[in-house]
Amino acid sequence: FNEDFCPGEARGEERRLTAAQAVEEGVRRLRDAGIDSSRLDAELLLCRALGWDRTRLYTYPEQPLSPEAEAEWRALLQRRAWREPLPYLLGEWEFYGRPFLVSPAVLIPRPETELLVEGLLGRRPWSAGAPPCFVDVGTGSGCIALTLAAEVPEAIGVMLDSSAAALEVARANADRLGVGDRVKTRHAAFPDGLEDLAGRVDLLVSNPPYVAAADRATLPPEVREYEPEEALYAGPEGLTLLHALLDRGRALLRPGGWIALEFGIGQADALREMADGFGYVSLSIEPDLAGIPRALFARTPE
Repeated sequence: FNEDFCPGEARGEERRLTAAQAVEEGVRRLRDAGIDSSRLDAELLLCRALGWDRTRLYTYPEQPLSPEAEAEWRALLQRRAWREPLPYLLGEWEFYGRPFLVSPAVLIPRPETELLVEGLLGRRPWSAGAPPCFVDVGTGSGCIALTLAAEVPEAIGVMLDSSAAALEVARANADRLGVGDRVKTRHAAFPDGLEDLAGRVDLLVSNPPYVAAADRATLPPEVREYEPEEALYAGPEGLTLLHALLDRGRALLRPGGWIALEFGIGQADALREMADGFGYVSLSIEPDLAGIPRALFARTPE
């Protein structure tokens, strides 16, 4: 008997996992971990390990994984099973049709935050012939500010954040999008760091922390255990920074300047009352895709 004539496993070769098999194993493990988007997550994590896109994954399902790719995929899969957020594992996430770098230093961009961009672009609340000046408070990844800059080529702005690590991510995203010459970062906690802009800002926008401290336990583990606390929690009712933005924002905005804020479930009435009390006009509260009141738009009197 000459084993040289026997192929594959008969010669002691180890059978390698195929891409399709890896996906199915990933789906089972993530489903067992309680992750609803188990198939999507399994596919994206495998693509990350292989350096593929999903089209290639569907085209070559029988492609064997190299030992190095399999080891990386298994490590990513385990981290996701521990409920580490998918965007952090992938290193980027889409916002308004553009990929943004993300890290645990920044809040993950979410579809509901696109309401702020859509509302401001629809209103175009700036003077004709003059480049609009905007400030994004608590910028994180920079997704709001940089999307505004990309969509409005004449716009100039400031990304403010109290986290130096977050601003590093924002600057990297600004460079990727080619708008770094028009959007600058400032390291400060609102309202500090903006004194030179008093009365000159056309748009003040923010997705601030708005979760009540007592609601921490109600958040999904991906949010509660991994996203930056300073970007989530804002006092006993979640209104601390929202109140400050409406109050101190008046001094920053020019007459007729607009403020746009994201807020949480059950906070719409309090936000409306605050905005009325501070003298804002043209007040509008708009719902997200789930029908939940989510974004406030208002302006200072002319």
